[in-house]
Amino acid sequence: MASIREWKQRINTNILGIPALDEFLSATAIEAACREEGHTWRRSFWSPLVTFNTFLIQVLSAEKTLRAAVASLLAQLAASGESSLPSGDATAYCQARRRFPESVIGRMLRHSVTHMRARITQDNGWLGRRVWMVDGSAVSMPDTPPLQQAFPQPSGQKIGCGFPVAQFVALFCWTTGAVHDIAIDTIRPHELTLFRRLWHHLEPGCVVLADRAYCAYTDMALLLEREVFSVIRLHQRRKSDFRAGKRLGSGDCVVQWSRPKQWKPGMGITREELEQLPGTLSVRLVRVTEIPRGFRAKPMVIATTLLDPVETPADEIRSLYRDRWTAELNLRSLKTFLGMDILRGQTPDVVRKEITMHLLAYNLIRLLMWQAAAEYGRDLHRLSFTGTLHRLRSAWPMLALLSGRRHAEAAALCGVLLALIGHDHVPDRPERLEPRRRKRRPKNYSLLQKPRDFYRRNGDPHAR
Repeated sequence: MASIREWKQRINTNILGIPALDEFLSATAIEAACREEGHTWRRSFWSPLVTFNTFLIQVLSAEKTLRAAVASLLAQLAASGESSLPSGDATAYCQARRRFPESVIGRMLRHSVTHMRARITQDNGWLGRRVWMVDGSAVSMPDTPPLQQAFPQPSGQKIGCGFPVAQFVALFCWTTGAVHDIAIDTIRPHELTLFRRLWHHLEPGCVVLADRAYCAYTDMALLLEREVFSVIRLHQRRKSDFRAGKRLGSGDCVVQWSRPKQWKPGMGITREELEQLPGTLSVRLVRVTEIPRGFRAKPMVIATTLLDPVETPADEIRSLYRDRWTAELNLRSLKTFLGMDILRGQTPDVVRKEITMHLLAYNLIRLLMWQAAAEYGRDLHRLSFTGTLHRLRSAWPMLALLSGRRHAEAAALCGVLLALIGHDHVPDRPERLEPRRRKRRPKNYSLLQKPRDFYRRNGDPHAR
């Protein structure tokens, strides 16, 4: 069996072998972050670096299992010529992953965003402003007592027939598509409550782009006090009368909203904070009537606190809000293609780590897409996330094998990988129409109405 020093020398780089990741996913950066967080570890094979890299392999792989992640790591070591390998049992890795601090993964996530922003040399945002896209979603997890206590299942589901569900709100960068931060909670609080936990990332002059669930007087007024502007679809309970406000153009006017008269606990602020808000709020309403084929046919109204029609023309606001759908596509990339929809952790702390690690893996894929777009002159938003993920899964074993010893071959393979990503250009098909209907029929199984133990004791009348 090799010594601890020999193992550390063999795995002293990022496990994916991609040069662009060496700056913030190196052994020095990860171990320094662990020390800053007060994490201590003993001298063993499953050091913080090996645990972190194996965890990253696990969330990037299609299998998502502990056994597959350990097997992939050992296969890489065996392919590099190592004969004395540690045990293939995933128990030690599972324990090391449980000990690994969640704050270190969050720190690496923030480093990935900072690293990507530093690579942007010519970016003025949207009309000189930085735009943040915000949206929420939910993920499910195994039905264990600790998870049921931390993330209770929906109240409409019977006990033993549902799964714990965690809600999260993510903050995406409009320019790069990277996720900057996330707020995680149960499904009980409103998305606005989780969004307020991310306000410290919003700098003066930026713009928040969101759907109508975020269209609240209190939040738009509080954000405006921070000099943060909003571009949000009008809430369905608010009426839009373009004859009552100050006309700025066709389908463009400024109206006055009144502060809520009564305080409610669900507002997320105290009664005193509500009374300190201004009595009225000037809101600009922009109507969208030209709906492309394949989109919702009903016209919509956009509410914004950007009031200057010269600085921010109405057509620019309409075009920006159409990009809000990018947040939905980013969530689909996270949950469907990257596999974050159903988590595998058995305890709340591991589930939180699993979510944060998926976000980090998502940002790493975005970093590869950004590098390929910059090198081959492509539009970042037209590159395929799924294609990049598939190519990374195919190439990283060879990259990891070559990066430690054969740097020239590793650089050449990385160049081929970026070329394949850069030329995987998703065509613009504005007239494409795909009805939301499935052709394949699901299996004709009855839904679980009682816990499985009931059917084990009494039998299942529908069993074949």
